[in-house]
Amino acid sequence: MLNRGLLLLLAMILVGCGVTANQPTTIPASATTVPATVVDPTAVPNQPTSAALTPSIVPSTPTLEATNPTTATISNPQSGEEVLAFIRQNPSNVSLVTYSTNSDGSINNADPLIEFNAQQPLPLASTMKIVILASYAQAVEAGTLDPEQPISLADWEAWYWPNTDGGAHPAALERLGIPADQRGFANDPAQTVPLKTLAQAMIFESDNAATDYLIDRLGIAALDQTIADLGMQQQTKIVPIVGLFLLVMNPDASIDATSMQSLLELDQASIEQQALALAERFQAEPEWRKATQDQSQLKLDLAQQSQVFDHIMPKGSAGDYANVMALVGNNQLISPAVSQTMREFLEWPMTIPGNEAMFTHFGTKGGSLPGMLTEAMFIQPAQGEWADRTKVVVLFFNQLPDQTWLGLLQSFMQQQFAVQLALDPAFAQSVASQLK
Repeated sequence: MLNRGLLLLLAMILVGCGVTANQPTTIPASATTVPATVVDPTAVPNQPTSAALTPSIVPSTPTLEATNPTTATISNPQSGEEVLAFIRQNPSNVSLVTYSTNSDGSINNADPLIEFNAQQPLPLASTMKIVILASYAQAVEAGTLDPEQPISLADWEAWYWPNTDGGAHPAALERLGIPADQRGFANDPAQTVPLKTLAQAMIFESDNAATDYLIDRLGIAALDQTIADLGMQQQTKIVPIVGLFLLVMNPDASIDATSMQSLLELDQASIEQQALALAERFQAEPEWRKATQDQSQLKLDLAQQSQVFDHIMPKGSAGDYANVMALVGNNQLISPAVSQTMREFLEWPMTIPGNEAMFTHFGTKGGSLPGMLTEAMFIQPAQGEWADRTKVVVLFFNQLPDQTWLGLLQSFMQQQFAVQLALDPAFAQSVASQLK
């Protein structure tokens, strides 16, 4: 069992599209703010917890007995064993892929292999930002983007929608030492930062404004090409997050319980087209943008939000993301230069003092929206049986009951489960045997 110190560090890993993970009580049953992504503001990369991972807390969970599965209904998992039991009880809404890799990123069949619903498309929340990061890294290598290009804060914040990102943008500005007002807008919009700072904010804090700025700079066609280059068979088109949120919270016609059916009837192409059009309007009409930025009210309860975001958000498979993370973790994604650029941002957990004692490498990106939690990581343990072996773990949950979703936002138990799979051979073998 991992202790609370590990849980506090793992809280830093959960970075997605908006709501604050350690403040679930701010999302009542009839939520009025967008729980668009999860970030723990007490433990984002610029505010590391002092409880770093140390060798003394390497998980040593006993092997689970496949012949004695938990039979009680699990609604709020409190251990790795209960996370596994929850997966077994809710198999249609969970995807899990984990394996050891060879140096070329392929599967090392000498160790346990889990491919549970590996090719099932599920909504990604902010885990999709891995694709945007890959496209950014390709553009940097090709010379079409200059990571040192000065970007004004005004241009960055032209994509910012206060109170819809769980404080991610204000947290990014704070880490950078940039003074901001109470809503999270920089005091000096003429100040500039290097372009690479926006890529960093997209991954470190999961800043949606930085994400949408990069989507705009890269272009949808380039993102489509990156998806093809990565061989992601189940990945749907990635469009600006602000456009997707405007589908739900358009100040001209906000969705409520009565009108949400019209949104649920949209097909994928219509969702993408309308989200792109709304994002373009957000940029082209400053007065409408300001009116939008001045409001962030949701008229749906958590269950309704879960249903809506499940329908409109980009989707992908755990198998595709495991392959990408395996290649990145072995410097084999497209080119060593592209992989290294991605690792520069994904391996932010390695900046936490003490982590080098447990990990040689640790790269991750996660996300959350109502009813969904997503994690994708590569880990190279620094000790134990799997020392210096690159492991990948990708875990997607969808349509979680309110109690389960809110509980996991507080406990981060799904992250404990994922890291334990990468560090504990006996636990991984037991999970593999029970998910066949």
